[in-house]
Amino acid sequence: MKIDRILARLESGMGAVRLPPNVESLVLTLSQRTRAGGARHFWREHLRRLQYANPALRIEVNYPREPCAPTLDLRFAGSPAATTIALAGLRSDEICRRLLAKAAADTT
Repeated sequence: MKIDRILARLESGMGAVRLPPNVESLVLTLSQRTRAGGARHFWREHLRRLQYANPALRIEVNYPREPCAPTLDLRFAGSPAATTIALAGLRSDEICRRLLAKAAADTT
């Protein structure tokens, strides 16, 4: 069935992991006027899997009209500042790896 295939895609792959509970939110900023194929693919593929695997995680996508560099901000519980990952020139798998590494590094 079609729903089985959709669920199988959501439950498998690189983005289908549980993030540590101290990760409060993710904010993806991606301009409409810049080319960032890796960041756009991350948004379509990996971010949806992350959202499915972490239903309590707050995910926000900013899609401004003015040109800006694509970034991914991680907010951790008890930390006033966000950790920013610059996404320019990165492929979607590398973005996901860096996200998972930053999330795991903050738990220690």
